[in-house]
Amino acid sequence: MELDLGLLANQVVWGVMVGISYTLLAMAFSLIFATSNTINFAIGEFAMLTAYICYTALSKLPVGFVGAALLSMVAIAALAMLLERIAFRRLYDLDPILILIGTIGLSSIIKNLVLIAWGPYSMSFPRYFPVEPVMIGPLLIIPQNVVVVSVGLAAMVGFHLFMTRTRLGTAMRATAQNIRGATLVGINPRFCVNLSWGLGAVMAGIAGVMIAFTYNISVDMGGASGLKGFTSAILGGFGNLPASMAGGVVLGMVENASAEIFSHEYKDVVAFAVIVLILLFKPSGLFARADGARRI
Repeated sequence: MELDLGLLANQVVWGVMVGISYTLLAMAFSLIFATSNTINFAIGEFAMLTAYICYTALSKLPVGFVGAALLSMVAIAALAMLLERIAFRRLYDLDPILILIGTIGLSSIIKNLVLIAWGPYSMSFPRYFPVEPVMIGPLLIIPQNVVVVSVGLAAMVGFHLFMTRTRLGTAMRATAQNIRGATLVGINPRFCVNLSWGLGAVMAGIAGVMIAFTYNISVDMGGASGLKGFTSAILGGFGNLPASMAGGVVLGMVENASAEIFSHEYKDVVAFAVIVLILLFKPSGLFARADGARRI
């Protein structure tokens, strides 16, 4: 089979676009893990629930797309922070595996509540931007996807600036590095952990809306997107935000390039096989620091 380099280039570009959503999910996993040492397997369901809330707000309220998106982000952040405060905070001193099991249970609860509220049928967002493809050299670009990816990139940059240029972001980074040391200098680590759940849910929510705009909304999208986000976090370096950013893009590129080289039916198999090979030689993650320090 002759390889079409033009199609391969398109798949790589599309992989970068898809990888942005994986990156946001990976950042959510890594942020919560860095501050609370918790692997939150409900991240995918947070993304799915945000997409449904945004769709409903867009359909029922005269707020426009921006208003619906902001409303859904506030709702998912409030829900995540409330869940951390009333349920998971009591578990931090116990075996971490209990918290992991708790987040798996939470994901199942959210999924079933969504089934009750919205039903099992998939939905699609209305078209707000042009979807007719534009050819730029050998590349086929869809304007709507460019807008969606731009929003994802803006979210990543804004989150990075928040974490590195604000006092609150600095406090969260200090909590991730050393909770006892952060407490000694007057930082409230419980508030920082709680806020990390809220911000993680927002990042996952943005990814969920991006995926819903690119494809559609379904109850099963949470499990699939959560797995890709978790894999991206591991690939880059779990608990390390800059590494997780790169891990998501790498996964998206490998996944889509393998679809062109082999087959769409085997793209997940090939992508995960490549990741396993990478982690065999660099188990700490492809972009993790040698000293293992958490960077958020």
